[in-house]
Amino acid sequence: MLRLRAYSNGRSLWFDESLLALNILHRSTAGIFRPLDYHQGAPLGFLFLLKLATKIGGGGEFALRAIPLLAALLSLFVFWRVADLYLSPRAVPLAVALFALGPNLIHFSSEAKQYSSDVAVTLVLLWAATKFVSPPWTISSLLRFSLLGATAIWFSHPASFILAAIATTLFTIAVLEHDRKRLRGVILLTAAWAASFLLCYFVSLRSLVADQTLLNYWRDSFPPHPLASLRGLNWLTNAALKLFDEPAGLVDFLGLALFLAGSLALLRRNRILSGYLVAPIGVTFLASLLGHYPLAGRLLMFLVPLLLMGIAEGVVWISSRCGRWSRVVEVLVIVTLLLKPLSADIKELVNPNRGEDIKLAIRYIQAHQQPGDVWFIYHWARYQYWYYDELYRLSPTTVRIGKDCGTDAACYTSDLDQLRGNRRVWILFSHIWIGDGLEEEDVSVQYLDSIGKRLNRFSAKGARAYLYDLSGEPSSAKH
Repeated sequence: MLRLRAYSNGRSLWFDESLLALNILHRSTAGIFRPLDYHQGAPLGFLFLLKLATKIGGGGEFALRAIPLLAALLSLFVFWRVADLYLSPRAVPLAVALFALGPNLIHFSSEAKQYSSDVAVTLVLLWAATKFVSPPWTISSLLRFSLLGATAIWFSHPASFILAAIATTLFTIAVLEHDRKRLRGVILLTAAWAASFLLCYFVSLRSLVADQTLLNYWRDSFPPHPLASLRGLNWLTNAALKLFDEPAGLVDFLGLALFLAGSLALLRRNRILSGYLVAPIGVTFLASLLGHYPLAGRLLMFLVPLLLMGIAEGVVWISSRCGRWSRVVEVLVIVTLLLKPLSADIKELVNPNRGEDIKLAIRYIQAHQQPGDVWFIYHWARYQYWYYDELYRLSPTTVRIGKDCGTDAACYTSDLDQLRGNRRVWILFSHIWIGDGLEEEDVSVQYLDSIGKRLNRFSAKGARAYLYDLSGEPSSAKH
C-alpha cells in the first residue's frame, strides 16, 4: 500500500480500539473464550493473536496494531497472486494499484481491529479455491482445503460467507455438469466447514448475535421489510452504491458500473472463478436480509478485494470494445478511478488523521499537573483513559468518572457540582458526543465557567483538557 500509516506514528487508540484493548489486557488467554465486555465482537483466533502480540510486545499501541499491519502486508502479496490467477493479464496491474492505494485498506492496516485480517483471510481462501476450478480433486487436496476453511472461520467472521459462496459455486457447477465425484467432494468440504461454523457459533458467535445493543446500533444497516417495495428498492440501490464508496473508496456509480461489466466478462471466461468473486456478495446480502449481518462500511472490508478485481476486469473489458480508441478510453477510466483514492491518500499523507488524540491531552495534563490535582473524565472518554491509565501508570490522587446523562443537561451540571471546593480540577474530554441536540462538552464547559475560574486549556484532535479552580466564587473565564 502507498504507506502503512501510524502503526508507527504513535497516535492514540481510537475509541473502538480502546474497548477491544481493555478486553485483551484484562483477560487471561483462557478468558478470551468468554463474551467480550463493552459490546465488542471479534473472532477468537484474532483475539488469541492479539493476546500473543501483547505478551511479546507489551500493551502499547505498537503491539496492539501489529497483527493488522502484518495481515495488510500479507494481503499485498496474496492479492497480487490471486489477481494473477483470476484476471486477464492487462487487468492485474490496475487491480493491484487499486488495492495498494485503497484508503480504507490503508486505514485498517493500522487499527487494532479485525478488518485487515478479514481481508487477508478472504484472499487466502480465494487463492486456495483456485485449486478446485478443474478436476481431478485428490483426497489430500480436499482434506487440506476443508481444514483451511474450518480454521479460517475462527479467525474471521465473514470467512463463513466466502466459504459458503465457494461451496455454492462448486455445488452448482457439479449439478449442472452431472459430476457426481465433484459433488461428493463439495459435500465433504461443506460438512467440514459447517461443523466448524456450528462449533464456533456455540462457543463464540451465539452471545454476539444475541447482543441487543449491537443489533440496535447497526439496525439501519439491515435491509427493510418488505424488500420488494419502493422503500426497499431505494435502500438496496443506496447500499449497492455505498459499497463502492465505503469501504472500496471509489466513485460509487463508476465503481458499480465497472464491477458489473467485469463480472460479466469473468462469467464468460470462467464460471467458477466468477462465482468465487460474485457469490460472496449475494451470500452476505442474504445473511443481512435474515438479520444476521449488517451491511455497513468496515464490516464489509472483506469484500473490497473482490470488488477491485471485478472493477479492474471491467475496465479492460470495456476498453477492448472501443476499437482504435481502446487505449485512450482505458487511460481515461483508470485516471478517473484512481483520482479519488489517490487524493484521499495524499491528504492523509500531508495531514494525517490522528483520530481522537486523547494521549496528547493526557500527556499535557501530566506535564502541568501539581500534587493533589483532581482529574474528571468525561464519560465517553473513560475507556481510552482506563487504557492509558494502565499503560502510563497515571494513578492521579483523585479521579472521577462523569455520568452519562443522555440529553439531561441538569444531570451533567449536577455531576460537575461534586467538584466544587477543589482548587485544581482537570476536565478531560474525548470521543465527544454532539448529537441529540446537546453538545455535551459545551454544556459542561459553560457551566464550569459559571462556577469557577478557568486556568488552562489544551486542545488536540478530538480531545480537550481544561484546568479549573473551583475552590471559590467564579471570576471572568480565561479563553
